[in-house]
Amino acid sequence: MSTVDPEDPRQGENPDSSGGTDRPADDIDAEFARLMEGISLDEAPLTVEDVLTEPAEEDAEPTVAVIATSVVTAKALAGVIRLGREARTDGLDIPTGTRTLDSSTGAIAAGPLAETAAHDLAAIASAALQRNGIVLFWRRGDRMTATRYKNGQRGEDISPAIVLGAVDDVVEELLLGATDLAELGDGLDPSVLSRAQALEWIASGKKRK
Repeated sequence: MSTVDPEDPRQGENPDSSGGTDRPADDIDAEFARLMEGISLDEAPLTVEDVLTEPAEEDAEPTVAVIATSVVTAKALAGVIRLGREARTDGLDIPTGTRTLDSSTGAIAAGPLAETAAHDLAAIASAALQRNGIVLFWRRGDRMTATRYKNGQRGEDISPAIVLGAVDDVVEELLLGATDLAELGDGLDPSVLSRAQALEWIASGKKRK
C-alpha cells in the first residue's frame, strides 16, 4: 500500500546523501550562470592547429649563432660552407641569414639562427673542413651553449667559458649582446655562390690580405 501523501508537494523528490532533498532547479540554474560569467559561447574554440602555431614566449627572444673556425678569411669560409652543403647527402641547406666575417683568430660564420638551424650550419661547415674542428656557439636569452663539430659530425658539448678565451673577443661580444651583427657589416653570404665561385673564393682567400 502506498504511503505517499498526495497532498505533500515534496513527493517524488530524491533524498540527497545528507538525508535532505535535491536543491531546487532555480538554485542549480543560478550556480551555472555564475560559473559561466565572462565566458562567451560565440568565440570559436581553440583547435590543435591554434596551439601548435601559437608562438612560444621564449621563441620571441633574440638568438645568435657564431661558428669559430681556423679558416684564414671570411671569403674562404664562405666557399667552404657552400661546398659543405654540396657534400652533404642528408639535404641540409645553408640557413637563411648566415654570413661569414673576418676575425683575428680565424673567420667566423654567424647569424640570428634558431638552435636547429645553427646546428645544421655547423654540420655543413665542418663537412668540408673534414679534420679541422670547429666550435658552434649559440645563445638565446640567458642560455648559452658551445658544441664541437668535426668532419660533419656533432661532438661534445663544452662550457663556453673554456673556449671563448681562444677566439676573437668579437665572438663573446656577439654572444653577450655587446656587439650586434649589424655593426659588423653585411659579411659574405655563402648560399649565393655557385660551385665554381666557391672553389675560386677558397683559392683566393687562403691568405689574409
